[in-house]
Amino acid sequence: MSNFGLAYMEEVAGFVIFVAIIWWKLVPVLKSLANKKAGMIKEQLSATENAQKAAALSIEEAKASLGKAKTDATQIVADAHKSAESIIENAREKAGQEQGRILAKVDQDIDFELSKMRDELTKEFAETVVAAARLLVEKNLDQELHHIVINEAIQASSLNSASSPAEGK
Repeated sequence: MSNFGLAYMEEVAGFVIFVAIIWWKLVPVLKSLANKKAGMIKEQLSATENAQKAAALSIEEAKASLGKAKTDATQIVADAHKSAESIIENAREKAGQEQGRILAKVDQDIDFELSKMRDELTKEFAETVVAAARLLVEKNLDQELHHIVINEAIQASSLNSASSPAEGK
């Protein structure tokens, strides 16, 4: 059993030497790899934080842009309503002016036609009076009286036709 103690001691010593070699050679490599991995993780976390900050900033900028776009759209719609109201008002004014112009033209045309009809009626009446006077004179009057009556009728009809258009207005 004495061998057992010595063999056991040799195994323990071998194991300790093995662990010491691993500790001396492998642990620094493992620590180095672990430190590199930790550094990469820190860099990735930092990059993630930066990306999150950039994303949050982009979201805020987008919200601000969206708010400005909504405000601009609201203003554009309000301006369009004002423009439409202005166009409608201008169209109404022009329509009113055009209506007035048309009515004035119609009144002028009516006055012209009435004046023309008065002149024609006056002319026809004068011709009828002259014809009647001629017939009357031929049957009842002598030549001298005949000329006097015709001249008076002509003068009377000329006075009536000259004063008629002025009376109508």
